[in-house]
Amino acid sequence: MAGIPKFKLHSKNDKTRKRLIPQQIEEFHQLEEELKTYIFAKKELKEIRVAYDYAAQKHQEQKRKNGDPYIYHPLSTAYFLAQLQMGPQTIIAGLLHDILEDTPVTAIELEKEFGTEVANLVEAVTKVSYFAKENREAQKSEYLRKIYLSMAKDIRVIIIKLSDRLHNMLTIHNLGLPKQRIIAKETLEIYSSIAHRIGMKEIKNILEDLSFEVLNPEEYQKIQKLLQKDASQRQAIINQIMDEITIYLRKEKHLKVIDIFGRPKGTYSIYRKMNHFGRSFDDLKDLLAIRIIARSNDDCYKILGFLHQKYTPLANKFKDYIATPKNGVYQSLHTTLADTQGNIFEVQIRTIEMDNVAETGMAAHWAYKEGEVIDIKRRQLEIDEQIDLFRRIIELDKQRVNDGSGLEDEEENETIEKVLKEDFFTTMIYVLTPDKKVITLPYGSTVLDFAYRIHSEIGQATIGAKIDGVFVPINTILKSGQIVEVKTSPKQEPTYEQLKIVTTANARNRIRKYLATKLKEDDIKDKKTESRQIVDKVKNNINSYINKNDLRWRRKSDEQIFNDVKKLGYSSLDEFYLAINRGDYTIPEVVELAFVDFNASKDEIVLVNIDNKKEVEVDSKNEVIVSGIANLKASLASCCRPVPGEQIIGFVSKSSGIKIHLRDCINVNLDETKERLVEANWNKKVADGKSYMTNIKYYATDRPNLLYDVSKVLTSLKATTMNATLRVDEKTLLATGVLKIKIKDADQLHTIISSLKSIPSIIDVKRVMDKL
Repeated sequence: MAGIPKFKLHSKNDKTRKRLIPQQIEEFHQLEEELKTYIFAKKELKEIRVAYDYAAQKHQEQKRKNGDPYIYHPLSTAYFLAQLQMGPQTIIAGLLHDILEDTPVTAIELEKEFGTEVANLVEAVTKVSYFAKENREAQKSEYLRKIYLSMAKDIRVIIIKLSDRLHNMLTIHNLGLPKQRIIAKETLEIYSSIAHRIGMKEIKNILEDLSFEVLNPEEYQKIQKLLQKDASQRQAIINQIMDEITIYLRKEKHLKVIDIFGRPKGTYSIYRKMNHFGRSFDDLKDLLAIRIIARSNDDCYKILGFLHQKYTPLANKFKDYIATPKNGVYQSLHTTLADTQGNIFEVQIRTIEMDNVAETGMAAHWAYKEGEVIDIKRRQLEIDEQIDLFRRIIELDKQRVNDGSGLEDEEENETIEKVLKEDFFTTMIYVLTPDKKVITLPYGSTVLDFAYRIHSEIGQATIGAKIDGVFVPINTILKSGQIVEVKTSPKQEPTYEQLKIVTTANARNRIRKYLATKLKEDDIKDKKTESRQIVDKVKNNINSYINKNDLRWRRKSDEQIFNDVKKLGYSSLDEFYLAINRGDYTIPEVVELAFVDFNASKDEIVLVNIDNKKEVEVDSKNEVIVSGIANLKASLASCCRPVPGEQIIGFVSKSSGIKIHLRDCINVNLDETKERLVEANWNKKVADGKSYMTNIKYYATDRPNLLYDVSKVLTSLKATTMNATLRVDEKTLLATGVLKIKIKDADQLHTIISSLKSIPSIIDVKRVMDKL
């Protein structure tokens, strides 16, 4: 394939090496030579050889489209992984990545032979690959979802898949032209975008150029000819400038420049610039490009200063990606300079480590280190801290399951695809929170997009922001490097006008969801108001009829009325009143059926009233009445901490008097306790004026600001927090919190538990009941 860029890595001795990517590897010793440059343990090299022999044996009857043995493909995939200096487990998974899909080997057999880690990687790659085989367009959204979720759980899955795709693109000429175009389009739209987002620049450039050559061969050849036309002249200019810089910087004894070399520009990158900005080939200023590898961050900035003294820097052409990493990964200083002959050239200045990450991106985090014990979840978390991507993808998928939108799976997947394309895999800006946390956003994002990126509740309440200390409205477009402090108001809420302000799919979906929910709530509220008005009207008609006919003294108690209504098949009095309004009953009928007792005598009514009066007179100063006895001393049990409105029971202890427990408390539902239980009820008159302590426990996936969100809910529901603890399991990242709170009654407690369950990442909320 003409014009394939060079695939460059650093070797162990930190010397830069460059080599052409082979179209494919056909012998194991070629892979082994590459592996031996960074893996020295014979045991690990032997394990990789065993995996190769296993793959070769399982694929031995299979051929590629051009008749080559199929093993060439996994062998080449593993070779590209070796160039990225991946560890033995990843190399083995690369060799075996097609085993589950193309041979009778099962996942159980694979795990038995090569262990859980390899089996999990191969299974994940297989799930992604399955959707790529047939009916691509129809299954595209689900295919994308599989890719992104697999990547979010273990980034090595996508590194293997990118290496797999790289070899497929290098040998794509073996397929028919229609199939080539489908695969090339998918590669350009999906795989090169992912490679870009996770910082794997070199693979991204290669995939772009290979795809471009298939999709637009005329433009590809045109740019190739333009590049070749003045190639020798450009190279001469580059060599001259590099010599000048080398001599110039050698005068500074304290500086150490490790390497200086020319940087080739990708064919597709040139085409995109010409197309996007409407420029001619001659107008492009970065065809002449130099990279300087320095010893340290300080040396990078010193070299920049010296170059700006020697050459003329072009205005607005300096980028400091060391202070603010691009995509959270890429670090380098970029400047565009002009020499005295009028040559314009770009210079990139970075350290060896930065250069390695710049070329291989997140793969650098998985680069092999001898003897290193790896915690996969922790490693994935460390990567996500940099690129701020995986957690958001998983949260987005959770929203897909839990948002209750009623969308079909295909529509849901298309929504996910749109959000990912618009918000994750596009040109990004990098802004900072007041505590200097870097937030990535798509180009053109506003203050309101930023607020929703922090948290949906903050977005909903945003009224503006301070950018670098100056207050601005919510529609202000952000620029990289700005410090943004969001300003909120509890009275603010999302509006339809805000949909015109936001540019990110995430913010747009959040606003739409809020507005749809509010519309539904308003509708329910209106219906409830209408129903309440009807109920009140019917109740007034019944009472008027009872009064007019002198039946008040015959009126049944509320409990009797409710029981009679239940017998008629209604679950509540309101439901019964609505049925009366519909005309199911007349007022005289319902009065006779449920509201008055025509058999009652006035003497009986008098006796009932006297009994009720006696019951009222048996007043108690205590919050709980035990067995109908007033002022019998009792205390609330600390194991379950009951609150007014909950079903309770008394337990006669041997040394502490009567303890009041919840009826379902684990400490009173034992056979040996039954004889010591006594009836107990809340004394509403006394309990209503008090606050009660109780304990609740919540379980959640750990994340920043979790405790803040919990305390915010408690404050809004007027609960007093007396104590709060939070413990996080470092292996599972499961957070467990216990809250000791003061509340009024059971209704408030149920509202609190329900509200806490709705907080993002909360898994469950329960009452604490300790066993005595």
